[in-house]
Amino acid sequence: MTITADQIAEYLQDHLDFFEQHPKLVRELKLPTDSGVAISLVEFQLRKLRDHIQQLERENDHMIETARINSVLFEKTRSLVLSLLDARDLDDLSVVLDEKLANGFDIPVVRLLLSDQFNVPDSLSLIQPVTAESLEEGGQLAQAVSDKEPWIGRLTKDRRAALFGDNASTIESSATLALVRGHTYGLLALGHPDPTHFQSNQDTLFLDHIGEALAMILPRLLDKAE
Repeated sequence: MTITADQIAEYLQDHLDFFEQHPKLVRELKLPTDSGVAISLVEFQLRKLRDHIQQLERENDHMIETARINSVLFEKTRSLVLSLLDARDLDDLSVVLDEKLANGFDIPVVRLLLSDQFNVPDSLSLIQPVTAESLEEGGQLAQAVSDKEPWIGRLTKDRRAALFGDNASTIESSATLALVRGHTYGLLALGHPDPTHFQSNQDTLFLDHIGEALAMILPRLLDKAE
């Protein structure tokens, strides 16, 4: 009668103390390695344990680094939101976007595009008007408003041009947030020359907070601008 490998494995599974009952066998068993050198069962187990510990250490290091990055992002976002809430007019808002968003988050191109149904001055470098029709159904930027998720990652040439104008050729990745709070106010467009800076699979939690804060304060600032 031939005993199969599966039968041996099943037997050992049902008799976990087998090697305790046969310690000499543990010392004599040799297992092949990738290098072709046979090692004892004990050494094999030690290697497996060492590999597992190293994997846990790598995962722990990754978790610590992720927590550190999130902590930095949280503090920058908190500072930005507080400054947004303190803005008294669109001029203040433009300064906050420049200092706290563009410089604070190292984003070379920041544009706040507001519907021209409001009185938006065209003298502010980071805040510019766009036609209300472009934000409505069928408009060039309507999809950015209607999509439930922000536009993140690479954009088509037409979308880059619509969002970033003269800076479009320098943009390789971007994030676009719809500013909607009972009304469509416009879009916040963030552009970066690094194609990997904004990626479609990245977490948008902090971006969502920034977009919500902007949409919340815009009615007050735009009322003053009218």
